[in-house]
Amino acid sequence: MQLSIIIVNYNVKAFLQQALQSISTALSGIDAEIIVVDNNSVDGSLQMLKTHFPEVNVIANDENVGFARANNQALEIASGEYVWLLNPDTLVQEDTISKLLEYMDLNPSVGLCGCKILNADGSLQLACRRTFPTPWVAFTKLAGLARLFPNSKLFGKYNLTYLDPDLETPVDAISGSCMFARSEAVKTVGLLDESFFMYGEDLDWAFRFHVVGWDVRYTPVTSIVHYKGESSKFAGWDALGNFYKAMDIFARKHFRSAIWWPLHWMLRIGIFMRFIASIIARFGKDAWPILLDAGGILAVSALSVYGKFQTSDVFGPYGFITMVYLVVWLLAFQSVGLYKQYRFSLSRAIVAIGFGFLLNVTLTFFFKQFGFSRQVLILAFIGVLIWVPGWRIFASRRNRKMRHSPLDFRKTIIVGEYTKAVEIYGRLNTHIEYRYHPVGIVVEKSDEFIQDSKVLGDLSDLPELILIHNIEEVIFASEQVNLRQLFAYIPKLGQMGVNFRLVPGNLTFIIGKSSVEDIRDLQLVDMRFDYFKPWNRLVKRVGDLVFVILLSLTWWPITTVQGKLRKYARAGEPFQAWDSNREWGVVKERLPLLRQVWSGKMTLVGAPLDLTLDKQIVKPGLVSMEDIRSANHLDESERIKLLNYYLHNQSFLFDLEILLKAISGH
Repeated sequence: MQLSIIIVNYNVKAFLQQALQSISTALSGIDAEIIVVDNNSVDGSLQMLKTHFPEVNVIANDENVGFARANNQALEIASGEYVWLLNPDTLVQEDTISKLLEYMDLNPSVGLCGCKILNADGSLQLACRRTFPTPWVAFTKLAGLARLFPNSKLFGKYNLTYLDPDLETPVDAISGSCMFARSEAVKTVGLLDESFFMYGEDLDWAFRFHVVGWDVRYTPVTSIVHYKGESSKFAGWDALGNFYKAMDIFARKHFRSAIWWPLHWMLRIGIFMRFIASIIARFGKDAWPILLDAGGILAVSALSVYGKFQTSDVFGPYGFITMVYLVVWLLAFQSVGLYKQYRFSLSRAIVAIGFGFLLNVTLTFFFKQFGFSRQVLILAFIGVLIWVPGWRIFASRRNRKMRHSPLDFRKTIIVGEYTKAVEIYGRLNTHIEYRYHPVGIVVEKSDEFIQDSKVLGDLSDLPELILIHNIEEVIFASEQVNLRQLFAYIPKLGQMGVNFRLVPGNLTFIIGKSSVEDIRDLQLVDMRFDYFKPWNRLVKRVGDLVFVILLSLTWWPITTVQGKLRKYARAGEPFQAWDSNREWGVVKERLPLLRQVWSGKMTLVGAPLDLTLDKQIVKPGLVSMEDIRSANHLDESERIKLLNYYLHNQSFLFDLEILLKAISGH
């Protein structure tokens, strides 16, 4: 056999199908095998291979084992005279394979070669020819000098940008997206180093080809198109972190000898600094609320100190104390979610300011070294109370205006029975006034609809599909998806910031604070459940613990006093004692269950005790809404409706109202 083509796939079904079709054309008259290693994709890749390319040898992994290990799985069974490691997000020309085979036959000293690689816009992809990242080469790359002076031989070595891309060139390394290797050479070099999860394994492999005496060449005799970044874009791992980790592994592995030792550490420090810079650049847009809060708190603290002492000489002694108070306030803001989904919440900001103020006062009381003047602390509190909610009011108004941009579409998945999901998909595409961008549909079993590119995957893979496609809205469109199934998804996906909506079917009882959108005869019901909000759950748990303590401390004295009053009542004139059976209602008989509430297995107000639900998702309650309504003759669907209303509207005050009514028996 002349050639073994190896492709590692992860959630790029459409690109993989396109690549295989182009490869099939290019393989005309060539004895070859194709091996696809799938790293546990959830986009229907395996079903597509089974349906359209049954001749392909498929290795299906149960987890994402990384690029190097997956390629090694295929290399171990490959039987071709040559092996071609090719990315799934590529497109090859009709003559690409024959040209590369001819080139390798004419150059027996070449163990590894790569052809010209083009971006989707036709420009040259610089990674197709590279120099090893020695300390100097890495410095020019990390410092940006290679980009500033691409035609300089001194600074442009990393991607050899100073050379003509139409000239054949001996190179240190080629792109991992297209590595054409001689099997004889692979046997002497060995497999890919699996310590590289993603990125860097191609550099390491090329380095080892050189070590054992094989040439590595770049040849422009043919070209392919590489849609760079598609695989890593859909990956669940941190591509940025893996890139810099791979560079660090390469430096430790190959530049750790005595002669390289000082430069080796300089290189590693440079890689780390560049990684930190990339992280800051990547997440800078999410850090601005923290910076605004921190800057404002420092400013009002300085003004408060100056207002008290009328001099700047005290700034030095109070500097450390100010930083302690700053950290306390920022932690308080973080604890209520001000730097996540509740970035513009005024109520949470005010609560967090008060909480932080109490913590700072406590620090002042117990640790005298943190003791500001009371006047300074109060002035700072007033300033923070003005600044922190103030900028949020301004920002939220601006954000609201931007959010109504006609180009601001929400990426949406439709979940449910195929026919109905396709119908909704079409309607969302035609009603752009609602700003939905339907990405695709998710069904119970996607292999039944493999021909439809709109089908993204199975219902069981919904959480991962949401991450892969950056979904903002999920619309449940099937009567088969009932409330019990939704409970399995809502807690986890709610923390991902995903909004849920429902096309009413058997779940028309979704009521409460919902908003409803009409798309002709199609209604979408907002499915935001207050019960699953992290802040509500925290407050609910604290309330449970406080109430259990109070109830434990008060119930025994009340019942004891009542018993003694009954005992000493005058004969013939029975004492009208407080009737605990009447006043405590259903709560009295369930008091032994307080231990379950204390342990967290139950909650004070929750689902009915005898309603079959997943207790890890909705905890059974000491009382429920059924206890304050005439719920003796409700069927199960009506009981679910009542529970659903509670989950939509749950709050601390709502729980307190239900509890008091259950205790009073009203």
